[in-house]
Amino acid sequence: MKEKEIKDELGMGVRAFVEALSKSKETPIDEFDKLRILETAFNRLFMAVEHVSNALVLFETGNVSSKHFGDIKKLEEMKEKYGLPDIPRIYDETYKFRVFADYRKRTDVKSNFNEQTLKDKIENVKTFIGSTLKFLSEHVDIEDVKTRWEKIHS
Repeated sequence: MKEKEIKDELGMGVRAFVEALSKSKETPIDEFDKLRILETAFNRLFMAVEHVSNALVLFETGNVSSKHFGDIKKLEEMKEKYGLPDIPRIYDETYKFRVFADYRKRTDVKSNFNEQTLKDKIENVKTFIGSTLKFLSEHVDIEDVKTRWEKIHS
């Protein structure tokens, strides 16, 4: 098992989540600023999901795919095997918003590219990260990451 790599991915995931959360709480000065806040927050939120998902795949298989969605099948299997949240759905949803934010592709999410959706996705990802940390802590020594996560929510 690649314990150091798992910890590193979890640490980057928690950091990206904190950045998304922090950005989401900023008060925009105008519509342009509001758009930039959403873009940055959705980008960081996906990065949080990607890093935490990578940690799960590292735990299960010892390596991760270099392509987006390369590990979706593995994540689906882990969801069933370990009773984890619907990781592929969370990954896909946050990825769509990230692609729209960064490239204006995936226009199917354009109408939901707003503060309320961001808040909803943040809550989904918060639950996902919390349950993933709980699960992985039963198998890997990630106390330092878990402690940082708990400080964020205290």
